[in-house]
Amino acid sequence: MKKTIILAITSFALLLCQSCDKDSHDVYAPDELGMEEHDFYVEQEGGDIEVSFLANKKGKVSLMNLSDESWVDLGLTSFKADGILPVHIRANEGFPRRADLLFTTDTRKDTVSVFQKGAIDEKFYIAISTMIVYNGTGLANVVDADINVPLSNIKIEVRFSGDDEWIKDCTLTEDKLTFTTTDNPDKNYMRRASIVLTYTDGWREKREIAIEVLQARSDNKVGTVFSAEKLRTIATVGGYTLPDDALIEGYIVSTTAGGNAGDAIVDDYKQGTGVIDYTLTDRTAYLESPDGKYGFRLITPTVEDNTFTRYSLILLKAGGAVVKKSSGEPVQYTIEGVSSSDLFTSTDGTSTMPWKEKSIAELTDDDINTLVKIKDCEIAMRKGPFTPVNEGYTSLHTYNRLAKYPILIRDIEGGSMYMFTNMTCPYRRNGETLPYGSGSITGIVVHENYKSFEKDGNIGRYQLRHLLREEIELAKDFADNFSGLITEFRYAKFPGEFEETLLPDAILATKGNGELCHTYGSVSNFSPSYFYIGKCGSSRKGKYEEGAGIELDEGGIYEPWIGKEDEQNTDGKGWFKDNLKISWSNKYWWDGDNSRGYCWLVNFSTEGIVSDKVSMQFAMYNNSQSARSPRYWKAQYSIDNIDTDAASDDKWIDIAEFTVPDVAIWATQNDWQTLGTRVYDFPLPVEILGHESVSIRLMPRNNKAAAKSEDSYDSSTIANNSGYNTMDYFAVRYNK
Repeated sequence: MKKTIILAITSFALLLCQSCDKDSHDVYAPDELGMEEHDFYVEQEGGDIEVSFLANKKGKVSLMNLSDESWVDLGLTSFKADGILPVHIRANEGFPRRADLLFTTDTRKDTVSVFQKGAIDEKFYIAISTMIVYNGTGLANVVDADINVPLSNIKIEVRFSGDDEWIKDCTLTEDKLTFTTTDNPDKNYMRRASIVLTYTDGWREKREIAIEVLQARSDNKVGTVFSAEKLRTIATVGGYTLPDDALIEGYIVSTTAGGNAGDAIVDDYKQGTGVIDYTLTDRTAYLESPDGKYGFRLITPTVEDNTFTRYSLILLKAGGAVVKKSSGEPVQYTIEGVSSSDLFTSTDGTSTMPWKEKSIAELTDDDINTLVKIKDCEIAMRKGPFTPVNEGYTSLHTYNRLAKYPILIRDIEGGSMYMFTNMTCPYRRNGETLPYGSGSITGIVVHENYKSFEKDGNIGRYQLRHLLREEIELAKDFADNFSGLITEFRYAKFPGEFEETLLPDAILATKGNGELCHTYGSVSNFSPSYFYIGKCGSSRKGKYEEGAGIELDEGGIYEPWIGKEDEQNTDGKGWFKDNLKISWSNKYWWDGDNSRGYCWLVNFSTEGIVSDKVSMQFAMYNNSQSARSPRYWKAQYSIDNIDTDAASDDKWIDIAEFTVPDVAIWATQNDWQTLGTRVYDFPLPVEILGHESVSIRLMPRNNKAAAKSEDSYDSSTIANNSGYNTMDYFAVRYNK
């Protein structure tokens, strides 16, 4: 039995050897040498590190540079197998430094690097990256420097774009770089060269500084500088292409950091199946002329081309760029095809830039595309976020039907304008309330259409684009405001059991005095609201005092909110259902027997109020999915009168006419349909002040309405019991 087993093993061994011989392969144990980590970083004070390594052969450890022995102590210099190398690093009173440790066997090697911080930071800085030199000066050119590393370790190289070596005598000291130039004999072309300084720092990383030097032509011209006035003169609707030597100058006054620098491109708006191209926003910058008078919108080819530094004073190579002007009024100017990589010069212009501060009434067409601080202003409505919209239509829910939204701002002089916020703006709707006090808002003045509010898209001559949240410098609380409230309705507040109202079936003002009713019947219908009043979001859900529940001025919580925690969104977007009664509606708007409209009617007292400015703010939209809601409206006031019948029409005085937008209908959205409420502001005559009874009515001025079946703006008629109109807010304010 044993003999048989031995024979079998022998036979297997022979077969194995034959196989080895046949394939000519020998089997050896692999060499092994390696480290868990190759880079170690040590503070300036020094310390100890441990280098773990794997090895299956004997080997040695050494410093690749013997001079490093002055600060690196190796715990061992040889090994036979896996192990740990202890290393002690001494304190460093000088520049950052690096040592490389070499591990070797007879067949393999590997390295470990130790990087130590120093007590002294390396300074290797030149003040400018581009400069222009002129002929005939006979003087050395001087560039400020800040260098504390050994000058002998810095290599200076001049790279010329042509054969002429016209830069001479480059000399570097700790605080300046100097060089001389020969004159340029060419009257047609400038000369270009680069002075390149390279230095290998203590961690053996190569650092490089390049200064682009441009020399004027023989006549000392540096290209053709196109002034702002010249650019506006040559601009055409189709576009004027600038010549190759064109230069433009001015201040960059914008930033893309807030996602709100410019408009976006919406493809397939009606169905929402397209994609909103927000790269147009990221490719937008604004250039203000050196005197601050004019502005241009710059559009770069790619997002990467728009790395301009805000508040820098630039001279930009613009050869081949296209200057355009708009076809309609007000005229706006755009320069397309420029790039931040084409900067001639760029310097910090914060201290020299002509800062603008204006009231809304002081704005002119020349302010378009410039940075302006709107002074003494406020947000016109104490309710909601920056974008009070139906989020179901936005990219948040993968539907691309809305790129921006306007809310209204107004100032102490009585002017008002819309302020745009893109859906890419990170703070647009974050569950925080708007600032209700007054102050200033800094932004770019623009003229952009918004068809959701008006059929032709015209929502005023000027709008504002804020760029950063911190530039909306409004006080948080309404108490810190130039305006006071005579009456305000933020939600449906009903009279108590023993309270009587002058108007039938009225709701009461939530601040100030006053009543509001509808002349067909009670305020008995309520609509979802995209505004919130208190803070909202999942972190505040259930905390009624801090949540989207309404905090009453006199203390306590608005009753319909209690117990309706499930009605609050958890994403901070603040959409609230109709049973919370934050918005109120009516669906009867046309008295066919008398061919006139019913109306919202508000009555309040202005006794004891003295001011030079008084105004009205309200928010409305038509929210019938079948359309047929009033399109054309008028606002009127009356003193000591609440009668709205035709017989009393001579007692009503016109305030303004306005249109109210319809909500979007999902399957057939038109560009004149809104995804949220529109806010209005109208000045009122000061003659209404000092009276016990003042009334305002908001009333359809004719029977025109949208037709869903025809996708028509106003070809149908108002349909009672169908055509809802919703009010989200109403207030009358005065300057304190």
